[in-house]
Amino acid sequence: MGVSHRHIFDEQLTELHDGVFRVGTMVEAALSEALQSIKLYDQAAVRKVVQNDQTINHEVQRLHDQALLIIATQQPLARDLRLVSVVLSLLPELERMGDYAATICKLQERIAATPNFVSVSAMPQPIPRLISELGQRTSEILHAGLEALRQNDRSFADRVTELDDVIDHLYREMFEATVKVSTTSPDMAAATIHLLTLAHNLERLGDRVTNLAEQIEYLITGKVVVLNH
Repeated sequence: MGVSHRHIFDEQLTELHDGVFRVGTMVEAALSEALQSIKLYDQAAVRKVVQNDQTINHEVQRLHDQALLIIATQQPLARDLRLVSVVLSLLPELERMGDYAATICKLQERIAATPNFVSVSAMPQPIPRLISELGQRTSEILHAGLEALRQNDRSFADRVTELDDVIDHLYREMFEATVKVSTTSPDMAAATIHLLTLAHNLERLGDRVTNLAEQIEYLITGKVVVLNH
């Protein structure tokens, strides 16, 4: 590969890496807006997140096509091939994270349409606390994962399982609280079940970040690790 050809190839690889991080920041923004909609029941914000999910999907498809074109025309080897394969693995993960944010917003609409609607903050404890903590923890793990991707920081893989375990524990608490509230306050059953589904989307998003950490580890070391259990 000539010097000029290599320079062009390096630029294409950089665009792929930066493109994945760019999609990640779009997902992070979508999650932030979705969580804000939980507090404010802002229908304009809900519609924005749902619409922007299509933008994320289109960008994912563009980068996917770009990665396949690099494989077909450049025939990358070793670390270069690892980067392209990691991009192809991460793109569907990020797309699903964006879908979770959009689903959270759609659930907000369903909650607002339930009989005897009350805001999350007005629901019996510990539901407001658990939803707030789940949102905060999920935002934190996503941000940390994206920073690790941006900086090629493999140390994130050493702590991501602990971060995800906290989210899993909060979700289990949310499940128990949903059963209790549905039993003691049947008029809130529909809303709390929707909130449990919302919490499940947050829990699943955390799992996807664990998959992201696995791919960062593979990119840097070439080793396949399994962090999700």
